[in-house]
Amino acid sequence: MKRIHAVVTMVSLALLWTAWITYGQPPADPPANLSSVTKEQFARWMTELSNWGRWGKDDELGALNLITAAKRRQAAALVKTGTIVSLSRDIPRQKGGNSPQTRPINTGGALVNLFLIQGDFLFERQEIEYHGGALSHFDALCHVSYNGKLYNGLNFKEVVTPEGGCSKLAVTALKDGIVTRGILLDIPGTRVRREDIDAWEKRTGLKISSGDALLLRTRRSGTSSTAFGGAGYEPSLIPFLKERDIALLGADVPQEGGNIVGVNIPIHTFTIVALGMNLLDKPRPRGPRGDGPRS
Repeated sequence: MKRIHAVVTMVSLALLWTAWITYGQPPADPPANLSSVTKEQFARWMTELSNWGRWGKDDELGALNLITAAKRRQAAALVKTGTIVSLSRDIPRQKGGNSPQTRPINTGGALVNLFLIQGDFLFERQEIEYHGGALSHFDALCHVSYNGKLYNGLNFKEVVTPEGGCSKLAVTALKDGIVTRGILLDIPGTRVRREDIDAWEKRTGLKISSGDALLLRTRRSGTSSTAFGGAGYEPSLIPFLKERDIALLGADVPQEGGNIVGVNIPIHTFTIVALGMNLLDKPRPRGPRGDGPRS
C-alpha cells in the first residue's frame, strides 16, 4: 500500500556556485519510457506557460517569489515536534593523484582530494563537482538553457562562462535560505501524472498550493533503481506545475519521468528555463539501463 506523507521542509542553502553542462543531441532510436507529449507541444508550453517577466525583467529568484511571508507562516505552524532530521550523507571520493593543477570538470560528479607535499608541509585541495551521477545537488537557474536562452530570456553565452561561472541566476541569490511548506508524495516506481496527483489529493484531503515545495519519493530501501525516465515527473504533468504555482521541485530520482523525442531532459528544461524553478536533484540511476542524460 502506498504511504503518503505531508511534511514541512525548511531548506538552508549554502553559497554554492553551480556548474554548467552543454548537452548533446538525443539518440537516434526512440527512447524508452516515451511520453505522450510531443516536441511541438513541449515547445508551445515553453512559451505559453512561461514565467518570464512575471516578477520583472531583472528577477533572479524565479518561482521562489511564490514563497510569501504568509506561506512561511503556514509552514511554521505545521511544526509539531521540532525534531531536526539531517539530510546529509557521505560523499563518494575519487583519487586525484598528486597534481594540484586544474583539471577538466568530471561531468559524472565527484569529490576529489588533491594533495601536495612541499618539504615538511602537506597541502590539500578539495574539488566538489555537484552535477552528474554521484552527488545530490541543487540546480540553479543558470544550469540549463533552451534555444540559447536562460530563465527570463537571458542569453546563455552572456551569463555563463568557464572563467566566472554564472554572472546571474546563480544560487548566491538564495543566500537567505528557503523556508516553505513541503509536500512529500511517497509513490514508488511511478511516472507521476496529473491523475496520480488528483487521486492523492482526494485521499489525503490536502491540496498542493502556491509556494509549496513538491517532493517525490519513488524508491524503497533495498529496491533496485529504475531506468532513466521510468519514475519521476511525467512530462504531461508540466501544465500542473504552472497551474499550482509550485515553488520548488525535488525527487529521489533525476526528476525525469518520461522522455520526449527531440527534447533532452524535458522536466529540467521546462522548470528551470520557463518557470524559473530550482530543482533539488538526485543522481541518475546506475547499472544496466540506468544511464541517462546528465542533469
